[in-house]
Amino acid sequence: MKLDKNIRLFNLFSFFSSLDFYVPIKVVYFHQVTNSYSTASIIISAVWIFQALLEVPTGIFSDMIGRKKTIVLGALCAVLAYFLYAAGHDFWIFILGSFFEGGSRSFFSGNNNAYLHNLLSDDQKEAEYHHYYGKLNSAMGVAGFAAALGSGLILGWSLGLFMWINLIPQVAAFILSLMLVEIKHQEKIDTNILGHLKEAIQGIKGNINLRYLSLSQILGGGGLAAYEYQAAVYAAVWPTWAIGIARAIQEGGVIPSFYFAGKIIDKLGMFRVMVISWFTATLGNILAALAQSVFSPIFIMLSLPLYGADDTAKQKILQQEFTERQRATIASLNSFGNSITFSIALYLTGLIANKYGPFMALLATQVFLIPSDYYQFKFLARLRKAKKFS
Repeated sequence: MKLDKNIRLFNLFSFFSSLDFYVPIKVVYFHQVTNSYSTASIIISAVWIFQALLEVPTGIFSDMIGRKKTIVLGALCAVLAYFLYAAGHDFWIFILGSFFEGGSRSFFSGNNNAYLHNLLSDDQKEAEYHHYYGKLNSAMGVAGFAAALGSGLILGWSLGLFMWINLIPQVAAFILSLMLVEIKHQEKIDTNILGHLKEAIQGIKGNINLRYLSLSQILGGGGLAAYEYQAAVYAAVWPTWAIGIARAIQEGGVIPSFYFAGKIIDKLGMFRVMVISWFTATLGNILAALAQSVFSPIFIMLSLPLYGADDTAKQKILQQEFTERQRATIASLNSFGNSITFSIALYLTGLIANKYGPFMALLATQVFLIPSDYYQFKFLARLRKAKKFS
């Protein structure tokens, strides 16, 4: 009963943290404020650059100090970031907001998944991680659906009030973070920061499965850039008020695959789930870019039927490969690299969008994903050969 209560509270925190009207249309929002795709891309890229700079310190902080304290700091940074986005109209105020948003993301990345794993391991239920992770992300998916549905409507109604309204659920998430239980049996790290970081890097180098998966994540920044420019594609062919509806359908479409992720993985196996998900996502983005019509958003909306199960499978494998001492730190190292590649990919796609339009920018993101795809398929081939996953 105690585990269920703690899981429900964490799910509720994650719901409000994900009820973020800004995320689905951030490129559109900053483009309207600055009248430039490249400037919008710089502001958004700054978030990921700051996240990259803070990833390793916050990951080590999580392993050394505790998961709950890390979540509280992340939630506080989110409140500060969106307050600055709402109150400021100057480029450098937006950049300061980017700093706090990047800090929030760095505190959450790695740590929150580790927190869930530790909650389960305290109750000897870590083998059921993929079921709980799927349910958690389905709750976050419902929040993402609601946020996407409202984002275009709120932005179309009032640009000035948009970020103030967006601040409300982040304040609720911060309050809930204070109520979370601390992990009882988390192994505290007693080494120095540099020694802990060196140990994490050696862990990646010494585990070939972890190395391939980490390289795939690190080089996968093009995937995040694609998500950003999908909204720009919507805006190019549909009215502003309809962007949120399109995003809501897209977000809502992944909720079932998260909610039933455990059953889907048990039925199809991790290999099939990851291959099918890669194929549909890549094909959907390419068709959307090439169509350059009112049908492009439909191709995007239909591209992610197994995204939730795919993400859950990867997280399950990573959590199995991590050591307890490095559970958050290695995840933060992966996110550090991913933030760097995303920032580069997003800036380049911003330049492409300014010159050739958002459709070509979306197509370019699939080219940027090729190195990530290479290591993902090396990992899958290895697992298939070993018959570890069907």
